[in-house]
Amino acid sequence: MELKKTRVTVTEVINAGTFRVTPHWQSTGKEEGDTIKINGYSAPEPGQSGFQKAKDGLESIIRGKDVELKNPKTTTGGQLVCDVMVEGKDITTLLNR
Repeated sequence: MELKKTRVTVTEVINAGTFRVTPHWQSTGKEEGDTIKINGYSAPEPGQSGFQKAKDGLESIIRGKDVELKNPKTTTGGQLVCDVMVEGKDITTLLNR
């Protein structure tokens, strides 16, 4: 499912795998919101070893930058999950270096 607006700007990194964007986006289907979880990236949770390093790494890559969101899904828990591209590259590739 494609998004009506695929390019958005990252305004805040919430944790090592989730961030907020502006403007509020909406897919051509039911998915919409401004808080995105990165699809395909298993990040440490707060309190786990490596959390702060992972969060700082994500922040250095995307904070304040335009990203492209693809293949949005809403989990059963209501979380929005997307493939994320930054500067034409899949963010999971950049984070797993």
